[in-house]
Amino acid sequence: MRKLNCSNCGAIMTLDASAMTAECRFCGTRYVLNREDTDYYLDFYKQMSKFLAAGKDEHDRMMKTEALWETADEQIFGCADGRQIEIRYLYSASFREADIYVARRNIIYHFKNSGAELSDRFRHVVSFIDYPSADTKNLADFFPKVSGGFELDDGSFILVINKDADEYPLRIFGKLTGRHVAWIISRIENLCCVLEYNGLVHPQIDPDTLFINPYQHTVSLLGNWWAVSRKNAMNDDKVIMKTSMNLTGLRNTARDILGDDNAPAALLEFIASTPKEDAYEDFAYWDDMLIRAYGERKFITFETDDADIYGKKED
Repeated sequence: MRKLNCSNCGAIMTLDASAMTAECRFCGTRYVLNREDTDYYLDFYKQMSKFLAAGKDEHDRMMKTEALWETADEQIFGCADGRQIEIRYLYSASFREADIYVARRNIIYHFKNSGAELSDRFRHVVSFIDYPSADTKNLADFFPKVSGGFELDDGSFILVINKDADEYPLRIFGKLTGRHVAWIISRIENLCCVLEYNGLVHPQIDPDTLFINPYQHTVSLLGNWWAVSRKNAMNDDKVIMKTSMNLTGLRNTARDILGDDNAPAALLEFIASTPKEDAYEDFAYWDDMLIRAYGERKFITFETDDADIYGKKED
């Protein structure tokens, strides 16, 4: 996926799900895309939708995956010990603290400043995540597992996170229909309950920190764990961290990716609602709204096509 660099500071800009505007998270510059850029990114979203339309045929999936990775870019990092690390990545973005590169089985964070401190903070927070019972231990699969870290020859640091080969940033799927937004909300509610249980607040839950596996209908919260703090603590920006921030991030994410003008009223009502007192109560509320919107739960194969994402009304 082609990078769009900020004309002000040169950082990699973050594209919105409509492919109409982009924002630099480093300096705050906003940019309205020209027609050529918009067409390119919409074509990429369409490529992703066709890729995700793969059924259960493993060979078909593999062929679509290989075709997708033909669009990958390369980046080389020089390590302080003289080694070189070469990566191929499908997607990249810039945050205030780090650049992110999404490789096939890894996520690489290149910290701009205070790299050792931020890397250590990331490692520390994720190492202490606990789960309320033995039957929820499988939720550990949807939180970061650190693979390693390296000091570079310029004094900066990179941190490497593992991910499944079929996990992709939610950002690169563009707009989705209401049914797909609904299962994504359900999975994020699960993750928010784990954060609640651990007394943690992740203030940057968004389409760049969330990764989805469209085949398994799973969502992982893998990004930006250096920003996570204990609830009621004050973060580096002097903001008191409230658990409602997790649930607000969930709603903002759903609003950003929803591309269905005919979504059920109950889904829209939930997205516009004020978060409940805690994640457990919010999940119960969402369960009620989900049934109102779509009836009892069932698995919907992620067989989207262009019309599904770019204009088809839901029945």
